[in-house]
Amino acid sequence: MRDKYSNSEKDGGQPDTTLDFMCIGAQKAGTTWLYEMLRRHPQLWLPPLKELHYFDRSQSYSSNNFLLSDRPFERLFSPAKPNREFRQQLRRVLRAAWVNRSSATLLWAVRFGSGVVNDEWYRSLFAGTSLIRGEITPSYTMLDSHDVARVQRLAPQLRVILLLRNPIDRAWSQIRHDWAHGAFHGIDDFDRVCRFIDSPHQTLRSNYLRTLEIWERHFPSHQIFIGFYDEIAEQPAKILSAILQFLGCDPSLGMRMEQLQRRVHVSKEKEMPEAVHRYLAAKYYEDLVALAARFRRYPQHWLTVAKAAGMV
Repeated sequence: MRDKYSNSEKDGGQPDTTLDFMCIGAQKAGTTWLYEMLRRHPQLWLPPLKELHYFDRSQSYSSNNFLLSDRPFERLFSPAKPNREFRQQLRRVLRAAWVNRSSATLLWAVRFGSGVVNDEWYRSLFAGTSLIRGEITPSYTMLDSHDVARVQRLAPQLRVILLLRNPIDRAWSQIRHDWAHGAFHGIDDFDRVCRFIDSPHQTLRSNYLRTLEIWERHFPSHQIFIGFYDEIAEQPAKILSAILQFLGCDPSLGMRMEQLQRRVHVSKEKEMPEAVHRYLAAKYYEDLVALAARFRRYPQHWLTVAKAAGMV
């Protein structure tokens, strides 16, 4: 890992755009909390926009494809939905630059909003700092082997962070989130909820075994950190310290306890119906068995709770 005090240019005077780390998910597993914690650490730099969605910008992924258009003119002026979403993201960054009177954020927004979207464009988003740099896009759990290979070619020394949450709870949290934001209707309709649970959009995001198999095929185990949402809830300082050490940072420069315990992006409350719980438990039972065998503690608890509740 590069020393934070190293020069921000490579040998030969070219800007150093090394990508040092990436959190790939899972969605609704504490990634926004991690973003808020890491961006405050003095040895780290993350983009002013949490989710860049560069590697999952293809329409083959059911994610936020606001980088679907390569050309800046289309992204800035086309009425197509992905381009409207891109402009919304750009306005969000520009607003942050104005509110914080940040010339650095403004410069980043210019790079983000201009140029042809390709690997060099993506690298440019990490230029201009000697700090340890990374990004967090939870949809990267869905990437297929071809696109993870692209990540590896671009950043072979990349440190990968994956946060896991009980797939039963993660799925219900996603449903509540979409329901609260008007993207899902019929939360009390069992058949509609089951269709959502079985949709490719949802299934890929909770298929941890697939994610692990693909990413471990391209990155060695010492470059992958696997943590658990449960740890964030129970011992946030401990897991943050472990992540900072994994990234080569000083954990003693961490956050105050009130910051560590701050909840972010909390979904609207809605108790999971027993029928939905049973359906999810049956769907993920084999995954829970495999995860418990590999990781023991938290996944073992997930499995035990499902069994004790008579769900499987």
